[in-house]
Amino acid sequence: MSAPAMTIEQRVTVSLALQRYLRAVERFEAASNEFNESCQTIRQALPRESRFVANIMHQHYLVTSDNEGNFEVESVDTV
Repeated sequence: MSAPAMTIEQRVTVSLALQRYLRAVERFEAASNEFNESCQTIRQALPRESRFVANIMHQHYLVTSDNEGNFEVESVDTV
């Protein structure tokens, strides 16, 4: 299959779009890895079958964990 000929302007536009895409992919993969590592750290640190409110940077979060290492963190407005 032959690609249609592109003007220089089109090639520049495509090149810039691809560069932006590839930078975004790199940032996404880094963020995904950081998220997965953070989840693993929380699973290791949390006591099993617990429920408590945490105050992190003046924000309150309800943290719940079960016996299998699953957890949930919910933002709460008032305590």
